Amino acid sequence: MAAVFDGDPEPLYDIILDPKADEYIRSRMCETLAMLVHKGCLEREAVAQFLRDAFMNLRPHARCFVWQGWQNAIVLLGMYVLSSLVRKAYQRGLIDPGWTLPDEFEADLRRCADQDQTRTSHEYSLFGNTIEELSTWHWAEESFDDVDEQSLIDPIDPCPCGSGKKFKKCCLH
Repeated sequence: MAAVFDGDPEPLYDIILDPKADEYIRSRMCETLAMLVHKGCLEREAVAQFLRDAFMNLRPHARCFVWQGWQNAIVLLGMYVLSSLVRKAYQRGLIDPGWTLPDEFEADLRRCADQDQTRTSHEYSLFGNTIEELSTWHWAEESFDDVDEQSLIDPIDPCPCGSGKKFKKCCLH
């Protein structure tokens, strides 16, 4: 999602707050917000306000994996100011200690505040060619080697990664 972000965070916010959406997707959308802040596509304070408000607005207000993503976004952004809300989420049982323990959260928060984890962790780095990247994932059943990328996206169209460059000068390159 971060690779195709168009500058409007509302669709991401809507997915995160939609209790009918898949909890794992919602979780990753929270982490996407952190990636976009580090990439310079979203204002840190706007995302901090969303994450702060999400403590009251996320549903269900029960154990659900979206809370893990919410907590991860706070960690990735090194937002000590929100750590008391994360502690409350642990106390209320919203974050399963099987996913991460409160002590691990605190250690990760300290580490991420000291260094920019999204730039050093492959898991949170953006990839350039989406088709190429996804074709290497274990669930990809068919090879994309024979797919002509130019037939999927016109090379003179803006690149879907959101760089603002033409596709032929960006991800096709």
